[in-house]
Amino acid sequence: MHLTLHLTNKCNLNCKYCFVPLGGQSMTREIAFAAVRLGMEDKKTSGLLFYGGEPLIERQLIYDIVEYTKKLKQETGHTFFYKMTTNGILLDEDFLEFSRDINMSIGFSHDGPAQDDCRLFSNGDKTAEILEEKISLLLKYHPHAVAMSVVDPSTVHKASEIVKFLSDKGFRYISLNLNYDDAAKWTIEHFKILEQEYKKMAKLYGEWTTAEKKFYLSPFDVKIISYLKGEKYHEDRRRMNREQPSIAPDGKIYPGSRYIDQPAFSIGDVFSGIDDNKREDIEKRGDIPPAACAECALITRCNYVYGSLFADKEGAIIAKISPVQCAHERLLTPVADRVAEKLYKKRNALFIHKHYNELYSVISLAEDKS
Repeated sequence: MHLTLHLTNKCNLNCKYCFVPLGGQSMTREIAFAAVRLGMEDKKTSGLLFYGGEPLIERQLIYDIVEYTKKLKQETGHTFFYKMTTNGILLDEDFLEFSRDINMSIGFSHDGPAQDDCRLFSNGDKTAEILEEKISLLLKYHPHAVAMSVVDPSTVHKASEIVKFLSDKGFRYISLNLNYDDAAKWTIEHFKILEQEYKKMAKLYGEWTTAEKKFYLSPFDVKIISYLKGEKYHEDRRRMNREQPSIAPDGKIYPGSRYIDQPAFSIGDVFSGIDDNKREDIEKRGDIPPAACAECALITRCNYVYGSLFADKEGAIIAKISPVQCAHERLLTPVADRVAEKLYKKRNALFIHKHYNELYSVISLAEDKS
């Protein structure tokens, strides 16, 4: 079983769009070790994602967990893989050496030229200048680190600049997501700007691919994959969701990170285990598309048609897709399809190799290491 360990809900930043309920809790070693043992129950391998808050606030706990997993591997043969999502403020050479040595994958949250618009210290101080040296340090040890950005209505006009900035800095894997929180207040005007920004990104996507530059740009590659996989696209996404529950600092278990601290979605704790009936009930509810999605032409390609669950004021779980999510899928899909169609018609070798060769990721990694 793969687990997301919310090591703490403390954070050294106060990001405008953060969905994690921040507080003063940190996971104890007892809870962390119990979570690790829980993850060993059904497979011979486990993935551990260190998450927060800011996980590096609990750096020693990360060291202790990794040391514990090494001991368990010696005793049982069970193999562990490690990931971490960080805002980067506390990254240093010592930790990066450690993370490289255990082959940890790192997701680095950064909004490029919009960094100081949304990602500030708790006292309001800016962060971009501090992170300049952290970027080169991170890529020195982890050249395949993922840059993770969020676009807010206040920064939507910078969306394509964010992607270009991160690429210019040396990131080859870039994830870009929208702030879907109800408080974000997206308008029709914002979406007009977003459409133009996606068209600029599509141009970058085409230019980079034509230049045989190896990269991954979410959300474009996600939409292309959704077309190629068809019905199987959602099967894969639902399987991934089922296989990676989240552990809160207090040891309670939830189906995913966005459900943390919502009692309606609690499916157990690390000591008593997962309540399979409760988990299956939530999964079944997530497998029923919202009524508004039933006749949509994008139902096989939308990222939110399955598993978009919310708890109402009474604690009842309901499936719904927000108007912002729906509008975004309708806007993005044709833009991504057009650039993919152009590259396919040109029989671009890298594009075809990347999307039609199942061994591409393995071959690409081998080429990078040679």
